[in-house]
Amino acid sequence: MTNSSLEIKDSEYLIKFSKQQFDIDFVKSILAFINQKLSVKEASTETGNVKDAEDNFYKDDYFSHLDEK
Repeated sequence: MTNSSLEIKDSEYLIKFSKQQFDIDFVKSILAFINQKLSVKEASTETGNVKDAEDNFYKDDYFSHLDEK
């Protein structure tokens, strides 16, 4: 049984999750993580310090979500 799949097209990604295996809160948390990562990357690109922002993002995010695991 396939729990998830990923399709890569020219201009988009399509990720599919089985409703039986993944609840909606999990999917929402993944989307929130992606949006947060994009926001950090966009903000750091504007200021020119991409590497520092990515390092801080992972450190902050790792400890803030341990209770969800």
